Amino acid sequence: MKIAFKNITPLSFEYNRKEDSIWGFNTTLVSPGVYKVIASSGSGKSTLISILSGLRLDYAGHIEFDQKSIMDFTPNDWSALRSQKISLVYQDLRLFPNLTVRENILLSQDITGADYNNVMTELEGFAKEMNISNQLDKLVKHLSFGQMQRVAIIRAMMRNYEWLILDEPFSHLDLTNATIAWDLITQQAKIRNAGIIIACLDPYEFIKADKIFHL
Repeated sequence: MKIAFKNITPLSFEYNRKEDSIWGFNTTLVSPGVYKVIASSGSGKSTLISILSGLRLDYAGHIEFDQKSIMDFTPNDWSALRSQKISLVYQDLRLFPNLTVRENILLSQDITGADYNNVMTELEGFAKEMNISNQLDKLVKHLSFGQMQRVAIIRAMMRNYEWLILDEPFSHLDLTNATIAWDLITQQAKIRNAGIIIACLDPYEFIKADKIFHL
């Protein structure tokens, strides 16, 4: 799925026009590419993620998914897109604090009886790689924010997607755990032939991108 930006500009704040920005330019992102958006706080990073997920429409210009303007999407279009085409890790994570880690992840899965064992095997494998396998049956509200970030990443990776979009997913992870998470993210995206858009404050040199934008 191609994502095309056609002279989009945010309406809710003043932005700085930069040569390598998304704001005010025409550019196209093509999966399975990796795109890194580096931005200081308040420059529109989360606004961009919210626009791409259909939560905000306060912008000028046009954004197209496979040549269809997202301004024309119906609620059903967005629902189908979020269930099949895009998977997101929001900055605020959007986990359910009174459910366990396992329950939070399984909520995003459409599981039949035949799939359950495979889903659980994948979930537990990801948790082990991300060093949170001992947290699976704990309530999310008892985790650190860094542990919650890893839960949100696993949940996003286990959904159907052609684009994995992440907003500051490593802000509370040390370099070792951030690198482990990124390696797993890129590995899974490659298996799915999916693209990645990652927005972050830190340039994170270990994140190798096909193109880097600055907001």
